[in-house]
Amino acid sequence: MDEMVKASAHHTAAVAIMLFILLAVLLFSTGFAISHKNHSIFSTTYSISSTTIATHYTGNTISSNTIASNSTSTVPQNDTFNVSNANVSKYVNYTLNLINSERKQFNLTPVTLDTEPSAEQHSESMLDNGYFSHWDIYGMKPYMRYTLLGGRGSMDENVAYRATIYSCPAGSTCNVPPINVTSAINYMENSMIYNDSLCCDNGHRMNILNPNHNKVSIGVAYNKTTVYLTEDFIDHYINWLQDTPNVYNQNVSLYGDLSPGYRYQGTEIIYDPIPQNMTLAELNQTSSYSYGTPVGGVANGTYYYPGLITLYASTYRLSKTSFEINFSISNLYQKYGSGVYTVGVFLTNSSGGSFLGGSYSIFLNQNGKPYTPKNI
Repeated sequence: MDEMVKASAHHTAAVAIMLFILLAVLLFSTGFAISHKNHSIFSTTYSISSTTIATHYTGNTISSNTIASNSTSTVPQNDTFNVSNANVSKYVNYTLNLINSERKQFNLTPVTLDTEPSAEQHSESMLDNGYFSHWDIYGMKPYMRYTLLGGRGSMDENVAYRATIYSCPAGSTCNVPPINVTSAINYMENSMIYNDSLCCDNGHRMNILNPNHNKVSIGVAYNKTTVYLTEDFIDHYINWLQDTPNVYNQNVSLYGDLSPGYRYQGTEIIYDPIPQNMTLAELNQTSSYSYGTPVGGVANGTYYYPGLITLYASTYRLSKTSFEINFSISNLYQKYGSGVYTVGVFLTNSSGGSFLGGSYSIFLNQNGKPYTPKNI
Protein backbone atom coordinates (compact mmCIF):
# COMPACT_ATOMS: atom_id res chain seq x y z
CA MET A 1 0.00 0.00 0.00
CA ASP A 2 2.97 2.28 -0.53
CA GLU A 3 1.93 3.26 -4.04
CA MET A 4 -0.80 5.61 -5.17
CA VAL A 5 -3.35 3.80 -7.30
CA LYS A 6 -5.61 5.83 -9.56
CA ALA A 7 -8.56 4.89 -11.71
CA SER A 8 -10.08 7.46 -13.99
CA ALA A 9 -12.62 7.67 -16.79
CA HIS A 10 -12.81 9.81 -19.88
CA HIS A 11 -15.62 12.33 -19.43
CA THR A 12 -17.89 13.40 -22.24
CA ALA A 13 -20.73 14.40 -19.93
CA ALA A 14 -21.02 17.87 -18.48
CA VAL A 15 -21.42 16.61 -14.93
CA ALA A 16 -19.29 14.15 -13.01
CA ILE A 17 -19.43 12.81 -9.50
CA MET A 18 -15.96 12.32 -8.12
CA LEU A 19 -15.02 10.08 -5.23
CA PHE A 20 -11.65 10.28 -3.57
CA ILE A 21 -10.52 8.18 -0.66
CA LEU A 22 -7.51 8.40 1.60
CA LEU A 23 -6.71 5.70 4.06
CA ALA A 24 -4.67 5.16 7.15
CA VAL A 25 -4.07 1.60 8.24
CA LEU A 26 -1.95 0.67 11.20
CA LEU A 27 0.48 -2.13 10.37
CA PHE A 28 2.79 -3.07 13.18
CA SER A 29 4.08 -5.71 15.48
CA THR A 30 5.69 -4.90 18.77
CA GLY A 31 6.98 -6.20 22.06
CA PHE A 32 9.27 -4.57 24.58
CA ALA A 33 12.75 -5.91 24.13
CA ILE A 34 14.72 -8.17 26.42
CA SER A 35 18.50 -8.09 26.24
CA HIS A 36 19.94 -10.11 23.33
CA LYS A 37 16.49 -10.69 21.79
CA ASN A 38 15.25 -9.05 18.62
CA HIS A 39 12.67 -6.31 18.84
CA SER A 40 10.12 -5.38 16.20
CA ILE A 41 9.17 -1.69 16.23
CA PHE A 42 5.83 -0.33 15.09
CA SER A 43 5.37 1.33 11.75
CA THR A 44 2.44 2.60 9.74
CA THR A 45 1.70 3.04 6.09
CA TYR A 46 -0.87 5.47 4.77
CA SER A 47 -1.78 5.63 1.08
CA ILE A 48 -4.12 7.50 -1.20
CA SER A 49 -6.34 6.29 -4.01
CA SER A 50 -8.73 8.08 -6.31
CA THR A 51 -11.65 6.87 -8.37
CA THR A 52 -13.81 8.93 -10.74
CA ILE A 53 -17.43 7.99 -11.41
CA ALA A 54 -19.30 9.77 -14.19
CA THR A 55 -22.93 10.81 -14.19
CA HIS A 56 -24.86 12.25 -17.09
CA TYR A 57 -26.27 15.70 -17.58
CA THR A 58 -29.34 16.01 -19.81
CA GLY A 59 -31.05 19.36 -20.11
CA ASN A 60 -31.65 20.64 -16.60
CA THR A 61 -31.57 17.28 -14.83
CA ILE A 62 -28.93 14.86 -13.62
CA SER A 63 -29.25 11.09 -13.59
CA SER A 64 -26.90 9.95 -10.85
CA ASN A 65 -25.37 6.56 -10.23
CA THR A 66 -27.55 4.31 -8.12
CA ILE A 67 -26.23 4.14 -4.57
CA ALA A 68 -25.96 0.56 -3.37
CA SER A 69 -25.73 -0.32 0.29
CA ASN A 70 -26.24 -3.30 2.55
CA SER A 71 -26.94 -1.04 5.52
CA THR A 72 -30.21 -0.95 7.40
CA SER A 73 -29.54 2.56 8.70
CA THR A 74 -32.38 5.06 8.61
CA VAL A 75 -31.86 7.71 5.95
CA PRO A 76 -32.06 11.24 7.40
CA GLN A 77 -35.37 12.88 6.57
CA ASN A 78 -35.70 15.99 4.41
CA ASP A 79 -32.23 15.74 2.92
CA THR A 80 -32.31 19.23 1.45
CA PHE A 81 -29.23 21.40 1.31
CA ASN A 82 -28.76 23.19 4.62
CA VAL A 83 -25.45 23.53 6.45
CA SER A 84 -26.21 23.56 10.17
CA ASN A 85 -24.91 21.95 13.35
CA ALA A 86 -28.10 19.91 13.53
CA ASN A 87 -27.62 18.57 10.02
CA VAL A 88 -23.94 17.79 10.63
CA SER A 89 -24.92 15.86 13.76
CA LYS A 90 -27.55 14.01 11.74
CA TYR A 91 -25.01 12.97 9.11
CA VAL A 92 -22.45 11.97 11.75
CA ASN A 93 -24.96 9.65 13.39
CA TYR A 94 -25.99 8.28 10.01
CA THR A 95 -22.35 7.46 9.25
CA LEU A 96 -21.96 5.83 12.67
CA ASN A 97 -24.98 3.62 11.94
CA LEU A 98 -23.47 2.60 8.60
CA ILE A 99 -20.19 1.66 10.26
CA ASN A 100 -21.87 -0.37 13.00
CA SER A 101 -24.21 -2.06 10.55
CA GLU A 102 -21.17 -3.40 8.71
CA ARG A 103 -19.38 -4.38 11.92
CA LYS A 104 -22.48 -6.27 13.07
CA GLN A 105 -22.39 -8.42 9.94
CA PHE A 106 -18.93 -9.61 11.01
CA ASN A 107 -19.91 -10.18 14.65
CA LEU A 108 -17.85 -7.22 15.82
CA THR A 109 -18.81 -5.00 18.72
CA PRO A 110 -20.11 -1.55 17.74
CA VAL A 111 -17.95 1.55 18.01
CA THR A 112 -19.22 4.59 19.89
CA LEU A 113 -18.66 8.25 19.05
CA ASP A 114 -15.45 9.68 20.45
CA THR A 115 -15.79 13.05 22.14
CA GLU A 116 -12.67 14.55 20.58
CA PRO A 117 -13.41 16.69 17.48
CA SER A 118 -10.39 15.60 15.43
CA ALA A 119 -12.37 14.27 12.48
CA GLU A 120 -14.77 17.21 12.19
CA GLN A 121 -11.91 19.68 12.52
CA HIS A 122 -10.05 18.01 9.64
CA SER A 123 -13.09 17.72 7.35
CA GLU A 124 -13.86 21.41 7.88
CA SER A 125 -10.23 22.35 7.26
CA MET A 126 -10.20 20.48 3.94
CA LEU A 127 -13.51 22.00 2.84
CA ASP A 128 -12.64 25.56 3.92
CA ASN A 129 -9.17 25.53 2.37
CA GLY A 130 -9.81 23.40 -0.72
CA TYR A 131 -7.43 20.46 -0.32
CA PHE A 132 -7.55 16.71 0.23
CA SER A 133 -4.94 15.03 2.40
CA HIS A 134 -4.27 13.40 5.75
CA TRP A 135 -1.89 16.29 6.40
CA ASP A 136 -3.26 19.79 7.05
CA ILE A 137 -2.17 23.26 5.99
CA TYR A 138 0.15 23.49 9.00
CA GLY A 139 1.94 20.24 8.10
CA MET A 140 0.33 18.34 10.98
CA LYS A 141 -0.19 14.59 10.75
CA PRO A 142 -3.42 13.05 12.13
CA TYR A 143 -1.92 11.73 15.36
CA MET A 144 -0.45 15.16 16.12
CA ARG A 145 -3.81 16.88 15.63
CA TYR A 146 -5.48 14.20 17.73
CA THR A 147 -3.17 14.94 20.67
CA LEU A 148 -3.61 18.71 20.33
CA LEU A 149 -7.39 18.31 20.37
CA GLY A 150 -7.30 16.23 23.56
CA GLY A 151 -7.08 12.67 22.22
CA ARG A 152 -5.09 10.11 24.19
CA GLY A 153 -6.00 6.81 22.54
CA SER A 154 -4.46 5.48 19.33
CA MET A 155 -6.02 6.56 16.06
CA ASP A 156 -6.27 5.27 12.46
CA GLU A 157 -7.80 7.57 9.86
CA ASN A 158 -9.96 7.11 6.76
CA VAL A 159 -10.68 10.18 4.64
CA ALA A 160 -12.92 10.42 1.59
CA TYR A 161 -14.52 13.12 -0.51
CA ARG A 162 -17.21 13.16 -3.16
CA ALA A 163 -17.89 16.10 -5.43
CA THR A 164 -20.15 17.21 -8.26
CA ILE A 165 -18.25 18.92 -11.06
CA TYR A 166 -20.23 20.49 -13.89
CA SER A 167 -20.04 23.00 -16.70
CA CYS A 168 -22.84 24.64 -18.63
CA PRO A 169 -23.02 24.35 -22.43
CA ALA A 170 -22.51 27.68 -24.17
CA GLY A 171 -25.67 29.71 -24.36
CA SER A 172 -27.60 27.54 -21.87
CA THR A 173 -28.47 27.78 -18.21
CA CYS A 174 -27.59 24.91 -15.88
CA ASN A 175 -29.97 24.08 -13.11
CA VAL A 176 -27.84 21.60 -11.18
CA PRO A 177 -29.26 20.59 -7.80
CA PRO A 178 -27.06 20.54 -4.68
CA ILE A 179 -25.21 17.33 -3.93
CA ASN A 180 -27.20 14.85 -1.87
CA VAL A 181 -25.17 14.52 1.31
CA THR A 182 -26.79 11.27 2.45
CA SER A 183 -26.17 9.60 -0.90
CA ALA A 184 -22.58 10.83 -0.91
CA ILE A 185 -21.92 9.39 2.55
CA ASN A 186 -23.64 6.16 1.61
CA TYR A 187 -21.55 5.84 -1.54
CA MET A 188 -18.24 6.61 0.18
CA GLU A 189 -18.87 4.18 3.02
CA ASN A 190 -20.08 1.47 0.65
CA SER A 191 -16.99 1.94 -1.53
CA MET A 192 -14.63 1.65 1.43
CA ILE A 193 -16.24 -1.64 2.45
CA TYR A 194 -17.11 -3.34 -0.83
CA ASN A 195 -14.92 -1.75 -3.52
CA ASP A 196 -11.63 -1.29 -1.74
CA SER A 197 -9.46 -4.17 -2.91
CA LEU A 198 -8.20 -2.85 -6.25
CA CYS A 199 -7.35 0.66 -5.12
CA CYS A 200 -6.29 0.15 -1.51
CA ASP A 201 -5.65 -3.50 -0.74
CA ASN A 202 -8.77 -3.42 1.47
CA GLY A 203 -7.12 -0.93 3.82
CA HIS A 204 -10.28 1.09 4.50
CA ARG A 205 -12.27 -2.09 4.99
CA MET A 206 -9.78 -3.45 7.52
CA ASN A 207 -9.83 -0.17 9.38
CA ILE A 208 -13.64 -0.13 9.62
CA LEU A 209 -13.69 -3.80 10.65
CA ASN A 210 -10.72 -3.73 13.03
CA PRO A 211 -11.87 -5.59 16.18
CA ASN A 212 -9.62 -3.45 18.42
CA HIS A 213 -11.40 -0.23 17.48
CA ASN A 214 -14.06 0.72 20.03
CA LYS A 215 -14.57 4.43 19.30
CA VAL A 216 -14.68 6.67 16.25
CA SER A 217 -14.54 10.42 15.68
CA ILE A 218 -16.58 11.28 12.57
CA GLY A 219 -16.37 14.52 10.61
CA VAL A 220 -18.77 15.56 7.84
CA ALA A 221 -18.26 18.89 6.10
CA TYR A 222 -20.07 19.94 2.93
CA ASN A 223 -21.20 22.68 0.61
CA LYS A 224 -23.43 22.61 -2.48
CA THR A 225 -21.00 20.57 -4.56
CA THR A 226 -18.72 18.65 -2.19
CA VAL A 227 -18.86 16.35 0.83
CA TYR A 228 -15.79 15.53 2.94
CA LEU A 229 -15.86 12.54 5.30
CA THR A 230 -13.22 11.83 7.94
CA GLU A 231 -13.30 8.75 10.19
CA ASP A 232 -10.76 8.62 13.03
CA PHE A 233 -11.03 5.13 14.51
CA ILE A 234 -9.89 4.98 18.12
CA ASP A 235 -8.53 2.24 20.38
CA HIS A 236 -9.54 3.41 23.84
CA TYR A 237 -8.62 0.92 26.59
CA ILE A 238 -6.69 3.15 28.99
CA ASN A 239 -8.37 5.25 31.66
CA TRP A 240 -5.70 7.90 32.10
CA LEU A 241 -5.18 9.11 35.68
CA GLN A 242 -3.71 12.23 37.30
CA ASP A 243 -3.85 14.26 34.10
CA THR A 244 -1.48 11.97 32.24
CA PRO A 245 0.05 11.56 29.76
CA ASN A 246 1.88 14.79 30.45
CA VAL A 247 5.33 16.29 30.07
CA TYR A 248 7.20 18.68 32.36
CA ASN A 249 10.42 19.99 30.86
CA GLN A 250 11.45 16.71 29.19
CA ASN A 251 10.06 14.34 31.82
CA VAL A 252 7.07 12.23 30.72
CA SER A 253 4.50 10.67 33.06
CA LEU A 254 2.15 7.83 32.13
CA TYR A 255 -0.38 6.51 34.63
CA GLY A 256 -3.50 4.60 33.75
CA ASP A 257 -5.96 1.83 34.52
CA LEU A 258 -6.60 -0.77 31.83
CA SER A 259 -9.89 -2.16 30.60
CA PRO A 260 -10.56 -5.75 31.73
CA GLY A 261 -8.64 -8.29 29.67
CA TYR A 262 -5.93 -5.88 28.52
CA ARG A 263 -2.31 -5.71 29.68
CA TYR A 264 0.46 -3.17 29.33
CA GLN A 265 3.22 -4.34 26.96
CA GLY A 266 5.66 -1.52 26.28
CA THR A 267 6.29 2.09 25.33
CA GLU A 268 8.13 3.44 22.31
CA ILE A 269 8.85 6.93 20.95
CA ILE A 270 8.90 8.10 17.35
CA TYR A 271 10.33 11.36 16.01
CA ASP A 272 9.07 13.85 13.40
CA PRO A 273 10.62 17.21 12.51
CA ILE A 274 8.68 20.32 13.53
CA PRO A 275 5.73 20.59 11.11
CA GLN A 276 5.99 23.28 8.44
CA ASN A 277 3.13 25.02 6.63
CA MET A 278 2.13 23.31 3.39
CA THR A 279 0.73 24.84 0.22
CA LEU A 280 -2.49 23.52 -1.30
CA ALA A 281 -0.48 22.12 -4.19
CA GLU A 282 1.78 20.24 -1.78
CA LEU A 283 -1.20 18.88 0.13
CA ASN A 284 -3.02 17.70 -2.97
CA GLN A 285 0.11 15.89 -4.14
CA THR A 286 0.53 13.91 -0.93
CA SER A 287 -0.01 10.24 -1.69
CA SER A 288 1.03 8.69 1.60
CA TYR A 289 2.41 9.34 5.03
CA SER A 290 3.57 7.30 7.96
CA TYR A 291 4.43 7.64 11.60
CA GLY A 292 7.83 9.19 12.13
CA THR A 293 11.17 7.53 12.79
CA PRO A 294 11.31 5.11 15.75
CA VAL A 295 14.00 6.49 18.04
CA GLY A 296 13.50 5.18 21.59
CA GLY A 297 11.93 2.71 23.94
CA VAL A 298 11.21 2.82 27.66
CA ALA A 299 12.57 0.00 29.80
CA ASN A 300 13.34 -1.06 33.35
CA GLY A 301 16.38 -2.87 34.70
CA THR A 302 17.94 -5.31 32.22
CA TYR A 303 15.52 -4.64 29.37
CA TYR A 304 16.74 -2.71 26.37
CA TYR A 305 15.74 -1.80 22.81
CA PRO A 306 18.26 -2.92 20.15
CA GLY A 307 18.73 -0.26 17.48
CA LEU A 308 16.96 2.42 19.53
CA ILE A 309 17.91 4.64 22.43
CA THR A 310 16.76 2.88 25.58
CA LEU A 311 15.24 5.23 28.12
CA TYR A 312 15.40 3.78 31.62
CA ALA A 313 12.39 4.77 33.66
CA SER A 314 12.67 6.46 37.05
CA THR A 315 9.31 4.89 37.94
CA TYR A 316 8.16 1.60 36.43
CA ARG A 317 5.22 -0.02 38.20
CA LEU A 318 3.07 -2.62 36.46
CA SER A 319 0.11 -4.67 37.62
CA LYS A 320 -2.49 -6.74 35.81
CA THR A 321 -4.83 -3.76 35.69
CA SER A 322 -2.66 -0.63 35.65
CA PHE A 323 0.72 0.93 34.93
CA GLU A 324 2.70 3.92 36.18
CA ILE A 325 5.82 4.97 34.29
CA ASN A 326 7.98 8.10 34.45
CA PHE A 327 10.93 8.72 32.14
CA SER A 328 12.95 11.46 30.49
CA ILE A 329 13.30 12.04 26.76
CA SER A 330 16.36 14.28 27.22
CA ASN A 331 18.67 11.70 25.59
CA LEU A 332 16.43 11.74 22.51
CA TYR A 333 16.45 15.54 22.36
CA GLN A 334 20.25 15.60 22.67
CA LYS A 335 20.50 13.47 19.52
CA TYR A 336 17.55 14.63 17.41
CA GLY A 337 16.90 18.17 18.66
CA SER A 338 13.63 20.05 18.25
CA GLY A 339 10.70 18.17 16.83
CA VAL A 340 7.64 16.10 17.67
CA TYR A 341 8.21 13.11 19.93
CA THR A 342 5.19 10.82 19.91
CA VAL A 343 4.91 8.36 22.78
CA GLY A 344 3.20 5.10 21.83
CA VAL A 345 1.83 2.79 24.54
CA PHE A 346 1.36 -0.81 23.42
CA LEU A 347 -1.13 -3.21 24.95
CA THR A 348 -2.07 -6.85 24.53
CA ASN A 349 -5.66 -8.07 24.37
CA SER A 350 -7.19 -11.19 25.90
CA SER A 351 -6.02 -13.35 22.98
CA GLY A 352 -2.45 -12.08 23.27
CA GLY A 353 -2.58 -9.80 20.25
CA SER A 354 -0.47 -6.65 20.42
CA PHE A 355 -1.67 -3.22 19.33
CA LEU A 356 -1.04 0.48 19.86
CA GLY A 357 -3.37 1.48 22.68
CA GLY A 358 -2.39 5.09 23.31
CA SER A 359 -0.40 7.92 21.74
CA TYR A 360 0.73 11.34 22.90
CA SER A 361 2.67 13.82 20.73
CA ILE A 362 5.14 16.12 22.50
CA PHE A 363 6.34 19.27 20.71
CA LEU A 364 9.84 20.44 21.74
CA ASN A 365 11.20 23.79 20.51
CA GLN A 366 14.81 24.69 19.71
CA ASN A 367 15.48 25.26 23.42
CA GLY A 368 14.18 21.81 24.29
CA LYS A 369 11.04 23.21 25.94
CA PRO A 370 7.62 21.65 25.42
CA TYR A 371 5.12 23.92 23.66
CA THR A 372 1.63 23.76 22.23
CA PRO A 373 1.18 24.92 18.61
CA LYS A 374 -1.52 27.59 18.33
CA ASN A 375 -2.72 26.68 14.84
CA ILE A 376 -5.20 23.91 15.67
